Amino acid sequence: MKVTFIKSATNQEELPIGDKPQIAMVGRSNVGKSTLINHLSNQKNLARVSATPGRTQLINLFDVDGRFILVDLPGYGFAKSSKEKQDVMSDMIGGYLEDNKSLKLVFIIIDSRIGPTDLDREMLGFLEELHVPAAMIVNKIDKLSNSKAVEIVRDLKSAYPFATIIAHSSITGKGRGEILEAIDRVLKKQ
Repeated sequence: MKVTFIKSATNQEELPIGDKPQIAMVGRSNVGKSTLINHLSNQKNLARVSATPGRTQLINLFDVDGRFILVDLPGYGFAKSSKEKQDVMSDMIGGYLEDNKSLKLVFIIIDSRIGPTDLDREMLGFLEELHVPAAMIVNKIDKLSNSKAVEIVRDLKSAYPFATIIAHSSITGKGRGEILEAIDRVLKKQ
């Protein structure tokens, strides 16, 4: 898989126009989106990883094999950001998701140790209203015992039967194949 950085943008108008399908990743700050992107691409430094939450403040675009654009949206819900900054991020995410005909799938990344937050549930509802297919990645699954990991995935599948639920760990490699398969299924529907 060849993944290359295209550009960063602050709004829909700055995004490249074209007919390539887009797959987006969204989640709260510090949920591990950048690490996940690096894991999927088999590149250590493609997406900038930071220990400080709220570092992704732009829409970052990556070309994947010339087949689709992977879109890394800013994290939401970083408590230490000002209300004004949170509103800007929310508008940026909402502006990207609304009326985007190239958008084919959104992965909502959640932390397995926390489960879906109110903001994650709002995002799922928003995507459902927009009729945008969504899948939930239960990230950092290696941080849980096997029984807890099975329990959270089972509970999420029960609570969100309309969404694909994928357990993921960049440490063990779990879920990488399932994520790529979910992307392939969406792209084949084109």
